[in-house]
Amino acid sequence: MKEKILYLVYSIYSDIVHTGLHEGVSKDMRKRIIRFNQFILLALLLNFISVFSYFYHKLYISALVNITSAYFFLLAFYFGSKRKLETGRIIAVININLYLIVICYLEGLRAGEYLLYFPYFVVLTFVVSIRRNFKELLSVYSITVIASLACVKLCPYVNNIQTINEALYTQLYSGNLVISLAMTIIFSYSILQVNKDNEVAILQEKTFGDTIFNTSLDGVFIIFSQTNIINSCNKRALEMFDVKEKHEIEGTNIENWFEEHHIKQFNSIKESLSGESRPWQGELTLTAKTGRTFYGFVSVVPFTYKDTGYTKISILDVSYVKMAEFELMKAKEKAESAARTKSRFLSNMSHELRTPLNGIIGASNLLLQEEHLSSQVQHLDILKFSSEHMMMLINDILDYNKMEAGKVELADVPVNIKEFMQKLASQFSPQIKSKGLEFKVDIDDRLDLEFYTDETRLNQVLSNLLANALKFTHEGTITMAVRKLFSSSAKSTLQFIVMDTGIGIPKNKHKEIFDSFTQADVNTTRKYGGTGLGLAITKRIVNMFNSDLLLESEENKGSAFHFTVELKICENRKRYMEDNIKNLDSLEGIRLLIAEDNPVNLSIAKRFLTKWGIKVSEATNGREALAQFKKGTFDLLLIDLEMPEMDGATALKEIRKINTSIPAVAFTAAVYDNMQADLLQKGFTDFIHKPFRPEELHSKISYLVSALRA
Repeated sequence: MKEKILYLVYSIYSDIVHTGLHEGVSKDMRKRIIRFNQFILLALLLNFISVFSYFYHKLYISALVNITSAYFFLLAFYFGSKRKLETGRIIAVININLYLIVICYLEGLRAGEYLLYFPYFVVLTFVVSIRRNFKELLSVYSITVIASLACVKLCPYVNNIQTINEALYTQLYSGNLVISLAMTIIFSYSILQVNKDNEVAILQEKTFGDTIFNTSLDGVFIIFSQTNIINSCNKRALEMFDVKEKHEIEGTNIENWFEEHHIKQFNSIKESLSGESRPWQGELTLTAKTGRTFYGFVSVVPFTYKDTGYTKISILDVSYVKMAEFELMKAKEKAESAARTKSRFLSNMSHELRTPLNGIIGASNLLLQEEHLSSQVQHLDILKFSSEHMMMLINDILDYNKMEAGKVELADVPVNIKEFMQKLASQFSPQIKSKGLEFKVDIDDRLDLEFYTDETRLNQVLSNLLANALKFTHEGTITMAVRKLFSSSAKSTLQFIVMDTGIGIPKNKHKEIFDSFTQADVNTTRKYGGTGLGLAITKRIVNMFNSDLLLESEENKGSAFHFTVELKICENRKRYMEDNIKNLDSLEGIRLLIAEDNPVNLSIAKRFLTKWGIKVSEATNGREALAQFKKGTFDLLLIDLEMPEMDGATALKEIRKINTSIPAVAFTAAVYDNMQADLLQKGFTDFIHKPFRPEELHSKISYLVSALRA
């Protein structure tokens, strides 16, 4: 029962003192409201006790004054509960001062009511915060001092308004003295407790701040801005600078801890930040006590505290990051050097391999065109196929290397898609039919117009897909199709498809076959050969067209590769000669100077040129070519790049001083980055690779000479 009564009393007390609190109220305001309510509650309690006391002693006028005062305290409490705390406090202050003046006047100073001013002065510091509301406290104290002086001056020592005898005066004085002392003790204790709580809170905040300061990953210095003397530092700074005690750093000049060549830089940074709050951040080199040098990411922030200028310097040790950057840079340089070495090696090997291949392929083409025994056809076909296969392998390796380095760019020239596809079909048709397979070609008739694209790369993609289909299909059909899916006045979306009824690809290998040097099965590599680069290169080229190479395949049922590309339509169509190697037009009347140091390549090229009716003059190096040009008149130059005595580029530079308009075709086996742009800069009109395709050489000569004569 006792516990229930105590709980009930505490609940009532808690409800009263927390009246006026609401969500969003600040911590400081919460304290002010609670203290005000506690003051009102205590004042009402005193009024209540005083009323009973006065009625007991038959001092009815004093009891009435106390009841009136209690009413005004309740009014002050009401305003406080309605979130009008300032109004409530004003009413309470005026009420208590008027009460003391009136009660002292009614009873006389001898009753000792004025003694209540002492606890009242104390309670003011409890209700009004000195730190946050000093002006308000000063105003309230001023009112109270004036009221107390008025009380002493205006009130008589004794008064006959009420009947008060000697014994009652003594009793009243003693009671007021006890109440005054008790209230003074209570409020003094409360103030001391509040100060103690505040002190504990401040110490906790300081401890928390020190913990943050000393557990920071940055080394922190606080220095005097004017003198650069270190005022304080954290534990991380001690570790960073190999120091055991703070006194070894505090009191020293911050310049002692910077590398000599960075002291001036730091001072200039400080001067530029003087008077500003924005920080400076950057890397500086610092020196530890042991002489160890390390790199620090430094942040410099100026600030002012109690009219003294300070600078906070935060240092993050980035030595390991710097070392990692240095190692990364060395690794990058090694990788770039290796890439350059690989590129040079491949370029040189390409030249060395292409030169003899040019002779083999050229001789094979000549033998097939000239009279030969029927028994020799098979041998010539094997020779031609083997040399072209080797050429394809070289091209695959070189293309993959260039794509890996991101050095391949697509050309943008007009190409008639229908004619291009028909030409591609005619190249593969004999091989497919000779294997006993059916070759279906489905070309959309709406594609008999020119689109801007890279004919070489598109041919490479479809040739790779057709070659794979031919390699892995033993019976059935190979299909090549192209369709127009969408079209506008400026662009068209085309879909290219290559299907076969070959061995197919297991579903679990659909992604792997596009990886470099990978085929679907080890047995596939043993049985069919190949580098495993074809599809990897094909997919990368298709990606360069902003598309993706898609595969649909089942094992033993065949495969279908397809991709879509969006191409711009060419309005100004240009026709190029595309004659078959065995039925090329005569180029009689054209005078051509060829410079080639390799006798086999020179012989092969000369045989084709003379076969087309071209009048050929030959030179075996650049110096001879220059001398020949000065003597004769020519329509076109065919110049090898790498020759003894004087290379092709140097020879052409001298020739251009004589004639700036004559077409010059680079005749080269070299392959390197930005080759076309480089050759154009050196004065060449075009270039043709060795081994050359006769029809391509014929087409270039015909086009360049006709353009010159036009």
